[in-house]
Amino acid sequence: MKLFLSLALIAALFPVCMARAKYVPPTVDPAYGLPIPKSVRFTSPAKDAKWIWTSQTGDTQSILARTEFRLSSIPPHSTLYVTADNFFTAWVNGHFVASSHPVPGNDLVWQTVHHADVTRYLKKGENVIAVRGQNDGGAAGILARLESHGKPIALSGENWKVDDTTTEPSGWRESGYDASNWQNATVEADINSGVWAGQLEGWPNANGGVNYLAYMPILPVKVIDLTEGDGKITEADSVTGKDCRLVVRTPPADSKNPPEFVIDFGKELAGRIEITLKGPGTVEIGTGESEGEALNGPWGGLHTLTTTTGGLLYTPWSAFRYAHIVFPGEGGRGATIEVSKLLCNFKYYPVTYKGSFESSDPLLNKIWYTGAYTAHLCMQEDIWDAPKRDRARWMGDLQVSGEVINNVFADKFLMEQTMERLRASQRDQLVNGIPGYSCAWVAGLADFYRHIGDKKYLMEQHDTLLTTIQSLKDEENSQHLFANKLKQWPFVDWSPDFNGDTPLARQATQFYMIKAAKDAAFLLHAMGDDANSEMATRWAKQLTAAAQAAYVKPDGAFSDRRQDNSMSIYAGAATPAEETAIWDNVLKPGSKDWSTMVTPYYNNYVIFAMSMIGHTQAALNFVRTYWGGMIDEGATTFWEGYDPSWPKVHFHKYLQADNGMGYFVSLCHGWSAGATNFLTERILGVRPTSGGFRTCVIEPNLCDLEWVKGTVPAPDGDISVAVNKVSDGMKVSFSLPRNVTATMRFPGYTVIVDGKKEKTDEATLSGSGKWTVKVLR
Repeated sequence: MKLFLSLALIAALFPVCMARAKYVPPTVDPAYGLPIPKSVRFTSPAKDAKWIWTSQTGDTQSILARTEFRLSSIPPHSTLYVTADNFFTAWVNGHFVASSHPVPGNDLVWQTVHHADVTRYLKKGENVIAVRGQNDGGAAGILARLESHGKPIALSGENWKVDDTTTEPSGWRESGYDASNWQNATVEADINSGVWAGQLEGWPNANGGVNYLAYMPILPVKVIDLTEGDGKITEADSVTGKDCRLVVRTPPADSKNPPEFVIDFGKELAGRIEITLKGPGTVEIGTGESEGEALNGPWGGLHTLTTTTGGLLYTPWSAFRYAHIVFPGEGGRGATIEVSKLLCNFKYYPVTYKGSFESSDPLLNKIWYTGAYTAHLCMQEDIWDAPKRDRARWMGDLQVSGEVINNVFADKFLMEQTMERLRASQRDQLVNGIPGYSCAWVAGLADFYRHIGDKKYLMEQHDTLLTTIQSLKDEENSQHLFANKLKQWPFVDWSPDFNGDTPLARQATQFYMIKAAKDAAFLLHAMGDDANSEMATRWAKQLTAAAQAAYVKPDGAFSDRRQDNSMSIYAGAATPAEETAIWDNVLKPGSKDWSTMVTPYYNNYVIFAMSMIGHTQAALNFVRTYWGGMIDEGATTFWEGYDPSWPKVHFHKYLQADNGMGYFVSLCHGWSAGATNFLTERILGVRPTSGGFRTCVIEPNLCDLEWVKGTVPAPDGDISVAVNKVSDGMKVSFSLPRNVTATMRFPGYTVIVDGKKEKTDEATLSGSGKWTVKVLR
């Protein structure tokens, strides 16, 4: 039975004002509470060059890259900007114009962009830019831009031709050469993503034209592992204050024991280490998200920085908490080095914390804000999977971190830009080459629209949505089962049997396709395309029927693993009887599969599935054990891979993800932030059900908590909820902004109306206002 209550009646019966108590949240985010800097402009940069290479990358590899373009006239003052990781030589119409070379002690030669006035080499008609690139290990790429007075003429990208031949063919540097048998270039990264993002000096658009990021100096909180070796260190602790007076005496020429120490910033940061020397000197810096990584396997290697005159030196942009600082004295053995500054230049995307969460359990509060900070650090040039590795757009990660962003920041600009860029270069293909990530793109678009309600942006995605659905339909067989007909990578999770083309991976992908079909039907209906909405609804039913016919096991579950069973519930594809069987045989803690690794990414779907079938308390207990376990081990952001059973000493060394184990595993990964969404949507209980929060559900679940309160941002203001446990039920205070209709649900409770107990556990409210109701067990 549903009860519709007017705001006037509620206000008359329960005249309560929800005054928000002063609360200092347990967040380590340096940007929390800061205003948006006036220098920030939320505009996308213009189209620019892309990092390119051949389809295969190898150490000590040379490749050739070229592009031809036609000019109707010779533009005035044309400049070629070019660099490569590691080195390059460039020609225009056969004329040498620029090159880079190894520099002793400098592994960041690629950061310096070379530019040359090539006007005299251009001609009417066909022209060619030719670049030979050399990779000495690790990531590889060529980046080139020809422009005239700021307007691009030629940009490196997928339209370039590349070849990895070891012998340069005659004439390849000039127009007219037949490169038809060369492969199209592989785009390694946009200028604003990947390992090179934000690292270039001398590119015509500073930071790739990005003007929506901000910067903040962060000082270390302490110095650890100080060893003077055969040198001398004085005033080391001064690096934690504004008046840095660090003085280092480097060792004699025959020493192999340089002075060194580690600085700890106290939390995960995205940025770069900056050190200012008063005179000549060399310093080696290795950064790490853990102390062990900084000392034993710094991501990107140990960076050797040298100055002959003094001044500012810095590492590449990355993510870290620790930095290992070594003074080998190269080029000045036995010299004295004075350091006047040593800090992290923290790079962040300015946001406002509009959402909040507070409860009677301090651990849950910390988990909520840790997930929020994890998602925030991933908001860089785009919303990346992680600020250390891969620094790239991955849609599976964004489906989790994007919902955190919706619930906490209600960001519009970077979400829309990232979603668009994920589809811009492959609108008729699978997102990231992964069928499940195409499903995630549809689900993520639906989540975003429910929260933000940007109808104009949604309408712009209409055709892309249809091609995404078609690319998924192309993967099913005649029985409407996902068959991986295009031989893509059906990745589900970094877990046995879910990271390849296996029956279990296909099952999980099938259920995600059901979720995508239902969300597509919702989105298309919102766009006014009812014909295609009905098509998507029919497809969802076909997929569901096919899964029911093919996958149900004798015990009533779909398998003995958590991933595919959780997705079946998350997608609404399991029957009540199957949900019971899945709980009894798979999802109940202690079941056989709980000894098998599941990443934080898919544990997001596990806890949601547990709650959706009535086991929210068990899910909450797991949140405390799993995400709380990371916090107990010192996490300030959530990790790419984790299992509570893994070793605790030197923990980072034993983390697993991406088919490997070790320090490369990210300690700040957007796909791991899902506990924040769980606490907002399943404990506080606020969930949008239509575009722009026009309708929503408020279904609080205290479980074993004494109280919970929080806010969720909507386009017209915050939705606030506060729930307190009382002897005979709950006292619920809440407020709604205008243009929101909320359905309040209290399963197992009775709402008191006009002093009488009504046989109802649901009430629907419309309009703005603040009020309180009491519900009885």
